[in-house]
This record gives sequence, structure tokens and C-alpha cells, in this order.
Amino acid sequence: MAEQGLVVVKDNFFVRITRTLKRFFFNGKIKKIINQEEISNIPAVKIDFINQDTDFVQEEILNARRAFRKYVINNKKNIAEDIFLYILKKLQENETKIKEIIEINSDSISYEDIISLVENEKKCINSFKLRNEKLGCYQVPLGVVGAICKDSKDVIINILKSISTRNAIIILHENYSKYSTESLVLLIVQECLKNFYIDHNIIQMFKKEEIDFNKLDRIIGLNNKENSEKCLNTIYIYQEDDSFESDVINELDRLKNIDKYKKYEIKAIKGDFGNIIKFLNLNKSFAVCMYTNNSQKAYKFINWIDSPNVFVNTGINGCKDVTDAENEYYNFKYVLHEDVF
Repeated sequence: MAEQGLVVVKDNFFVRITRTLKRFFFNGKIKKIINQEEISNIPAVKIDFINQDTDFVQEEILNARRAFRKYVINNKKNIAEDIFLYILKKLQENETKIKEIIEINSDSISYEDIISLVENEKKCINSFKLRNEKLGCYQVPLGVVGAICKDSKDVIINILKSISTRNAIIILHENYSKYSTESLVLLIVQECLKNFYIDHNIIQMFKKEEIDFNKLDRIIGLNNKENSEKCLNTIYIYQEDDSFESDVINELDRLKNIDKYKKYEIKAIKGDFGNIIKFLNLNKSFAVCMYTNNSQKAYKFINWIDSPNVFVNTGINGCKDVTDAENEYYNFKYVLHEDVF
């Protein structure tokens, strides 16, 4: 299957006209004429305004998250496969240097092993959501992942995983050295990424104690339960566009009357798009729904939000009790959208 982005924007003429008319009728040009009795019957709804989060985050993690958000929405067909082919070419060009540093470090890995690791990972590229499908449950990357590694092979595998899985991976090396075999491979791979306009911060390597584990989306390589998920007991309704205020009010009222959702805390929020993304990823939820006329923001919202159920303009509709993906580098996500693509 050809590699795709999670959702492909298809902003056709009909959709653009529909959004324009909606703005015209609901954004102040022509308002619906509502009598005073109807206005008085509209229930009071609290919509929380989300301000910018001031919590400190390491620059390395911020760089990784920016790199992830760019790469995960890159819809260039088969880009990961092209990157791997280019990496193989550059490794071959640097064969002598690699063999020399392997010998200097008395490394257990060989040049041939490294080539084999790249070839194997090239076969593991994740195929995301099929083009133009509007709903389904998909295996999606996590975001910023910390990978605890003990040897050269483990490090190189995780360097390559960032390309195949589209996660930003921060390698937490117990024996980190900038003169190691894996450091040379990392340098070669990062230079290859620049050729495809991929932010090299998608892959970084540090000593384990230098990175704040609490700011990572997942840590791979731990033998304990630090990665256990918190209970997801909240549903968020995000009003990105004021023309959807009545939709938000109606959705909140609808959810309160559905037994399935009575056990969840349901909150309506609004605010700057960037602040909302950060807030929702810090405050994990069972489901989120965004109401918007902006197809680009909708596209990013679907790809960037870490929630098992993500909706755009549909309301909370048919949520799935999504199980963990078999591969620890992914989550499952149920997606449904309407009127923006």
C-alpha cells in the first residue's frame, strides 16, 4: 500500500462556497431573526477560554514536537521509502568511515548489520489513512517518544523508526558518546533528512538523565508501568469558529441526555488554536470534537491531537473503546469529519 498522510485535505470548490455562505449567514452579515422568547429559551452554557500554557518545556522537546507536527502532515507520496533509499546511498558513500569508527570503538555491530537494519526498516513503513475516506480506526504515531537504548543496534533501530513511524524520537542513550558508531549514523541520517526538507530534530540523542521524561508522550524501553495510561474520563467540545456557537450548545445538550456519555465530564472550550492543541495533549481525553470552517486547522487537529476519538463538525458520534496498538510506537485513533475536506 502506498504511504499516505493520515488525512488528505481536499478543499474543493463546493466546500469553499459552502463555508463562505456559512460565514456570510452566521458571522454577522445576515443574522437569523430570533424573537426575544426564543433567545430567552437558549440555555446558558459555560465555554472555557484556554490561555497560553506557561509551563516550562525543554527546548529539545519543543524542537522535537515541532518536527513531528511537520512530518506527520507531510503527504508527499512514499517519502519515507525515498528517504531510506537515500540513506542507503549515503551509508555506502561513507562505508570506509563507518568501518573505521566501528574498529576504533571495537563495536559489536558491523557495517553490513547497519545496512541490513535500514533494509528491514524500509519494509516497516506505516501506511496511514487511505485518501478521501472520512471515517475509520487507524494506527497513528504518538508524537514525541523517548527511547531508552543500551547498545549501537538498539540506537540505530530507533533512529530509523522515526522515519518509518513518523514519530519524533529522542534517544536516551545510557552510554552516549559523540564519537560512537551510532552518533556517526545519526549524523548521516540527519543530513539525509535535510535533503527532503524534514526537520532533523525529528531524531535526537542525549544521555538519559538530560531529558524530562514527564514531557514525553511515551517512553519505550522501560521495564515498569510508567507508561500506563490514565483513565480517560473527559470529553472536550472545541469551538474554533464563533459561527458554530449554536452547534456547540446543541451538542452539549444532546450528550447530557445520552446514557453512554453520562459518566464523562463534558467541557466546551475555545481559544487560540495553538493553545488548544497544547491543552488537549496535556489533558488527555476520551473524545474531542472541533467545530470549524478552516480546512487546514481541521487537518492539523485530526493529525496532532492525542485522543482515541477525534471528530470535526460531526459532534461526538459513535466513539470507540480503542485498544492499544500492537506496535508500541503507535496508538489507534477513531476519526470522523464533515464539511471541511
